[in-house]
Amino acid sequence: MKYLAFFFFWVVTVYYVWNGKDFYNKKEWAGFVKKFIAVLVGIVLLAFVLKGVVLIIPGFSNDLAGDLMEEIGVSFIFILGMKYMIVMICTLFSGIMDFHKKYNADNYTRFSPAVSKLVPGMLIFAKCVVSLGSIVIYYGIWLAN
Repeated sequence: MKYLAFFFFWVVTVYYVWNGKDFYNKKEWAGFVKKFIAVLVGIVLLAFVLKGVVLIIPGFSNDLAGDLMEEIGVSFIFILGMKYMIVMICTLFSGIMDFHKKYNADNYTRFSPAVSKLVPGMLIFAKCVVSLGSIVIYYGIWLAN
């Protein structure tokens, strides 16, 4: 069962990282914060549901419920965290380029063509690193115990 949960959360993370926008405006950042708050509220609701399951099913222990709550909650937080890393890498790089465009215009015209050719490859590389890093994270959450 833990292997299935590991694989499920890894696939959801990879799908979320590779699909969607990589640059957020203020409205999309507000939506991202709402998702994070919804995950936190969901973790609390999951705790109450698992507490009820402990009371109803005699073989379901408090320790198992606590472990499930921690593993599921942290897994959902890391799904958002992986997307946050990609969006922040793009935001930082965009901010650096905007700074050079505004305050270093003479050098910007020289390195802008080279950077525009490198950016797509660097973004793919960053997404690959985050996707592979999520394997290690979810292995630690689900399979290392």
